[in-house]
Formats: sequence, structure tokens, C-alpha cells
Amino acid sequence: MLSSPPPDELPEAARLRGNIFTDLDRLAFALEMEAATLVEAGRESEATSRQAERLGVRLAQRLVSGVWADEVNFRLIRWAADYEARLTPLTPTAD
Repeated sequence: MLSSPPPDELPEAARLRGNIFTDLDRLAFALEMEAATLVEAGRESEATSRQAERLGVRLAQRLVSGVWADEVNFRLIRWAADYEARLTPLTPTAD
């Protein structure tokens, strides 16, 4: 996977990875707090949506960490060919 750190990752790259991880953690916390506020206001539907966003951020956090996570890696593996197909330019057929 492109985002996985190599065993000999440079200290600057490791520091950046750690900073991104922490930023994502702060974002997940903020979304959790927003969801709690929405529940208190009786806006459960919006809170559910916010929690889904938070879980998406947690998935991204697992990806950035470079540590295998089934809920992330199996999805990437499952859809890898379809993703690559989207990036491959169509070649015109000869008529």
C-alpha cells in the first residue's frame, strides 16, 4: 500500500505521519463532541450522520498509522482493481 511506512522511514516522514494521525484524532474528537451536542438538542438524525463521519475519520486514521486494520485493508484490497480501472485511460478500439 502506498501509504504504509517503509521500515527505514525517515524521522521527518515519521513525524509528519504522527502529526497527521494526531490531527485526525482531534477531528474525530470534535465530531464526537458535535454528535453529543446534537443528541442533547434532540437532533438524533444529525448526530447519527456526525458519528458516521467520525467513524470515517477513524478509518483514515488507521490508514495513516500504517498498521494493518481489517476494516481498512480488506476494503482497499477488495476494490483495488475497480479503483485502478477508473484511473486507466480508455484506449480507442480500431474500427
